[in-house]
Amino acid sequence: MQQFKNFFTELQEAFKQELINTGRLNKTAIMLLLLMPFIYTIIFGYTYAANVLNDIPVAVCDLQQSKISRTAIFNYDTSDRFNIVKHVNSLDELEACIKSGQAKVGLYIEPDLDKRIKTALPAEISILIDATNVVYGSAALVAAEEINMNLKVAGEQKILERLSYYPDKALNVAYPAAISLRILNNPTNSYTNFMLLGLVCNGIQISLYLYTADTFIKNRSRRWTFPTALLLGKTLAIGITSLTSFIFCLWLAHTIFAVPLRAPWYEFLSLLAAFELLFITLGIFFALAFGRAVNAIQETLLFIMPGLLYSGLSWPNEWIGSLPAYIRALFPITYLAIPLRDLSLQGYSVLLNNNIIALFTSAIILALIDYVLLRYRLGREAAI
Repeated sequence: MQQFKNFFTELQEAFKQELINTGRLNKTAIMLLLLMPFIYTIIFGYTYAANVLNDIPVAVCDLQQSKISRTAIFNYDTSDRFNIVKHVNSLDELEACIKSGQAKVGLYIEPDLDKRIKTALPAEISILIDATNVVYGSAALVAAEEINMNLKVAGEQKILERLSYYPDKALNVAYPAAISLRILNNPTNSYTNFMLLGLVCNGIQISLYLYTADTFIKNRSRRWTFPTALLLGKTLAIGITSLTSFIFCLWLAHTIFAVPLRAPWYEFLSLLAAFELLFITLGIFFALAFGRAVNAIQETLLFIMPGLLYSGLSWPNEWIGSLPAYIRALFPITYLAIPLRDLSLQGYSVLLNNNIIALFTSAIILALIDYVLLRYRLGREAAI
């Protein structure tokens, strides 16, 4: 009974040590575990606040100067996606305008456009897209194809009307199969919905890594009888604090940046708790494996960057290749980023149960390793 009481006393002391340092609130814990994730959420949220890419600058070279060419230009200029910023007189000037960065898209209309259309010859309106930044390239390509399709259908409809077709009949002939587009789960194609929660996950893992790197420096002034109490107390304190922060970050993302949270909260909590438990035990492993906090931080930061790359956050996991697929299994964020986004946008994730099991299993294995390392370290400190 006395032994259990002593164990519980050490557990309480280890827990409080992470929250209160020398009689005051632990400023390091507040800064790294609480404030840093909030700051990441706000910064990243406002980075993607526009959600979609509009007003892409366009330069125009219209060598036809006809009603048809002006109609084409008008369709681009009145689109939300494009903004015509300059008119030039040659293809060389158009390309120079794009190379200089004045425009991201060039619209080139050949001088015999009307003649070709009226004689049923192939006619072209050329679109030049600067794909140095693929976000501009992809957005411009999709929007240009839509505008060009509308122009094509409208032109064919006018030709058929001149052949004595009624307008509705002409439209049905020119565009016999209407395409009905319905975007599921993220209907606005919002970058905020797509990226924000994953970036918050990365911010959480950075804060945990930085904090746990020197978490065992504070306990050197005391002799600990129960390594399990020390390990469990620290894990609980860090976990509760960080999980509270994570939940608040989700609330911020939902309230301020309108990121949907469609799944039940208990599913979010289960996934987040499993992820944070693994991260805490991993951070403690690095802290115990390397004697100095600086070395621990260096090693963990090397671990973070490839984890974000292989998480599937910015590139589909199905297309990363077989070797990277094995590598990505080593990084905890792999098991969090995609299921979290699925829970947010779809309301469910087929990966959820398997990933939670994988995270908890890995955390238990690491906790056992941490226990062995901690016993060894406490034994060495007791011998000094």
